Amino acid sequence: MSTGPMQGQRRGNKPGAYFGVPLPVWVIVFLIGGLLVGVFFRGNPVVAGLYTSGTYFPKAVVTFATLVIFALLSGATAKLVLYHRQRAGRLFGLILAAYVALGMASLIFVTIWIPLLTKLPITAPGAEVLGFGQWLRQMGRTFSTLLSDQPLIQVLFSAVVAGYLSAVIPGLRTVAHGLILGSQATLWLFKKLLWYYPLMIGCLAIGIPLKFGAKGMAVYGQTTAWVAVVTVGWSVVLIALVKLTTKRTFKQLFSYYGNVWPTGFGTGGSYETLAMNVVSAESDLGLPREIAEVSIVFGTVLNKSCASMCVLLVTITVARLMQVPISLAEILMLIPPVLILGLESPGIPGGAAFFMSPIVAVLLHVPEPAAFVATFVTMYSGLIPMFSTAGN
Repeated sequence: MSTGPMQGQRRGNKPGAYFGVPLPVWVIVFLIGGLLVGVFFRGNPVVAGLYTSGTYFPKAVVTFATLVIFALLSGATAKLVLYHRQRAGRLFGLILAAYVALGMASLIFVTIWIPLLTKLPITAPGAEVLGFGQWLRQMGRTFSTLLSDQPLIQVLFSAVVAGYLSAVIPGLRTVAHGLILGSQATLWLFKKLLWYYPLMIGCLAIGIPLKFGAKGMAVYGQTTAWVAVVTVGWSVVLIALVKLTTKRTFKQLFSYYGNVWPTGFGTGGSYETLAMNVVSAESDLGLPREIAEVSIVFGTVLNKSCASMCVLLVTITVARLMQVPISLAEILMLIPPVLILGLESPGIPGGAAFFMSPIVAVLLHVPEPAAFVATFVTMYSGLIPMFSTAGN
């Protein structure tokens, strides 16, 4: 018996299609509906309750994120090593190198756009730039806590080690098969919950007009426009790059983006987009399941290219709102630490804001760090994490 309008998936539909309608279409419909409800029924306690209900699933995913990542990645690693041992090490190295390279390239990309979009000067009177020694010490502190203070990085490392050792040590093969079954069960559960995504997205969308109202919407709208230009432009660059360097057709690429981009936009969180991403990578791009699972689970944790670009753009907006002097020189100084932080930021709606904004405040020497962080988190919400997740 169906328990919701989206739960009945008809036999023969493409994965992610319900009642003959693709999931991205449902996402867009519920997203628009949520925005309209938030605009026309602002202040209604029932509507506020609907928005709150939409936050429960993301919060649950965050609560169990370490378990989910360990289950998915350890099983995917064990499968890859067990059945494709000769190319497993090379594949891991290539995936990690690709995400680091993409992160650096994306920050260079947004830096080129910043003077055009924001009219930010190269230098600004009163702007304080860290000395080289101060910058090195700050970078050292960031590196020193990379593994010790970040549970997701610890889990990522532990999952790879557990999956690899269980696959290569003959006495642990039973464990390897158990990890593989656990990975498959976790992914199966996420796939079964895909029907709920549009409902959740519609509820979350209500919060955008509820949070901002008329005041501040102009500034927020301008920042969102910057984010849209940069993230969509980055997606176009990546489509062209993949087309030039692989045998994928435009039809495959557009089909993949047509499925994953709206879902990422709707959820605003990488973990919530994980199932659709894996399904589409297999069905649209034709990737083997073990390759899709490993690369996408890695990407869910490590690939925050668009989120990092959005952090730089929101930094400019918040600094201007709080009258903190800022120029292109400060943005260039932020690139290395933001690149590192982007690799370890949690893939949850607004996660980059919560995680990166305190470091940005320290590096910019803002006079009121707490107020800066609070304003940053408020600005980095609604449509901005949606664009960043879709681009990621």
